[in-house]
Amino acid sequence: MIGNAMAWGHTGYTILEEGELNRQTWALDIHHYLIAKPNGDPVPGRYTLEEAKAKIEALEKE
Repeated sequence: MIGNAMAWGHTGYTILEEGELNRQTWALDIHHYLIAKPNGDPVPGRYTLEEAKAKIEALEKE
């Protein structure tokens, strides 16, 4: 299940939460983060939040 999305960087990348709904608390238990390019296509891989931020920063330098 996809949770919140947050913009990161200066060129339109998005970090998406992915996890499962906890049936006791109704909160999303985040397992990892995904990255979407500015055009909406996914960047391959699953990341921690810090890894996702660093990956986007590296992609923007290319």
